[in-house]
Amino acid sequence: MNYKKVFTLLTSLCVLPFGSVQASTQCTFWGEFKTQANTHMITLNKPSENQLVLSGNLLYRPLLKDEKHYWLGLQMVNPKVFLDKKPISAELYGVPFAVKINRQTKAIVEHHFAGKLKPADEQKLLAIYQSLHIEHIHKRDITTPLTLTETDNLGQYKVQYQSNPDNSLTRQKLKYVNAKQGANLLDFATPKLHTDEFKLQLDHCGLKQLTGQNHTEVKTKSGDIKISVEQNIQFSLNPAPIPSAALLLSLDINPLKWPQLSAKVLYPRPPAQPLKDAQTFISTLRAQDLAKLSSEALAQLLYDNEQYLEALKELIKSNSLSDKAMGRLLLMIGKNDSPNAHQLLVDVYLDNEIQGKQRFRSLMGLKYAEQPLDPKLVDLVLESASQTSTGEQRRLSNSAMMVLGVIAKNQAGSEFATYMGERLVEQLKQTSQTSRQVSILAALGNSGNAEQQDQIAPFLTASEPKLRQQAADSLGKMPNEKSLKYITEQLGVETDKDTKASLLRAMGNNELDNQQINGLFSYSQSQPREIRLASIQALAAQAKTDPELKPRLKTLIKGEKDQQVLRALMQAVYGN
Repeated sequence: MNYKKVFTLLTSLCVLPFGSVQASTQCTFWGEFKTQANTHMITLNKPSENQLVLSGNLLYRPLLKDEKHYWLGLQMVNPKVFLDKKPISAELYGVPFAVKINRQTKAIVEHHFAGKLKPADEQKLLAIYQSLHIEHIHKRDITTPLTLTETDNLGQYKVQYQSNPDNSLTRQKLKYVNAKQGANLLDFATPKLHTDEFKLQLDHCGLKQLTGQNHTEVKTKSGDIKISVEQNIQFSLNPAPIPSAALLLSLDINPLKWPQLSAKVLYPRPPAQPLKDAQTFISTLRAQDLAKLSSEALAQLLYDNEQYLEALKELIKSNSLSDKAMGRLLLMIGKNDSPNAHQLLVDVYLDNEIQGKQRFRSLMGLKYAEQPLDPKLVDLVLESASQTSTGEQRRLSNSAMMVLGVIAKNQAGSEFATYMGERLVEQLKQTSQTSRQVSILAALGNSGNAEQQDQIAPFLTASEPKLRQQAADSLGKMPNEKSLKYITEQLGVETDKDTKASLLRAMGNNELDNQQINGLFSYSQSQPREIRLASIQALAAQAKTDPELKPRLKTLIKGEKDQQVLRALMQAVYGN
């Protein structure tokens, strides 16, 4: 039984719908929020209980907006959490986060956090947002009761909204109609609703006051787990000025430019306990079966002895470890993500006396870096990659460039990511070698930094198809209206079928309108296989957020003869 998944489900139950907001650049506000959830759980006939209390000030800030979408930012300011009346760490609840909303459908199309959170902790913060997201009723006529179908972390349900004589709203869930697949990891039955009623006072910006309670019960179909949550919620607008120290206020209106708090900051580890010297560290490491040692134990050994990591270079150079042990060691050094780990991995990559396989593995370890690399290390990698080379060294150099792009992506929004993008563009301008241009374009694509899209776009019209294809792939990794315009304009004049395929796949990474989707369907028939396949892959990406496309895709199945394209169609319609 995976009890971590059960706990994640419980935390998602602990923030239920409690408000409404309207996107406006003028409406930044905060309010005092408190919820108390009493959970009763029976697992294999063994009962247990706990109480979770979350309180603090919930800050809401409208962010970047355009014709199709808007971003909303939220942050719990000075959160406090008590589990069974004992305080526990609440720092994770204070991480700012943002959601991107489709203006027409009100659906979430993207979310972004100002830190490297674990998936379960991301869900805790998103649950707070979901509790606010009822903008679709803000301007609707509710003079008579309005019943809608909505979805939360547990499943789909019927809900009724009703106006009251005092201009407040009553929001009442009526019943769940099914369990959500995402919450169905343990095969839960449709949730049972005992009570759910909230009274809301709204203004033009959003929620002014709320009080209400909910009692929901979920259980597995087999009956071996039963969870009952009774929750009270209170929210009231805080008239005091929002403290200027609130991090959300100082962040860019474009969440994709936010600096990222690293996992090391969000999940601090206890002080290291190093061995007495480097020789003892190497001896201890040699005595282990690295191919079988658990990841946790190896990570702890490297963490405790970060100061001795440099001594590992000679061990790697000696090639005395098994191939599997060597691969695992370099991977875990990368995940250590300390300055000493960065230095060691770059030293291994630059050492021509070390096997090419291990030098490549050092680069694959380096791509886990979430801490900025020392600029001197960046210079060394770029200098090595800029030298004329052939064969294995050229492949390593190209890989090094692309890894630098990945590291920039890991630290999106940071000063280092901006610096790395600028350095890559410098390299792109200084070379005329096609293979090197391709690797730098790939690196810029890996970074996902749309600020560099104007430097990539000219390569869509390059004479070499490889450059055009890579430019399309890279622009596809930074979806936005401007990069989409570059892609679609080139698609209209492109003659190379492989480049057309790259442009179509790049289109699919964007949210497309009906005309653009119809254009993709036009490429799905009576075209070379590469183009048909790419159009189906692009349409499959669209179908993830627009299930109504699946019936149209299904009609293509009978007429398709190519097995590869047919598999793509089947996957788009029916999933894996």
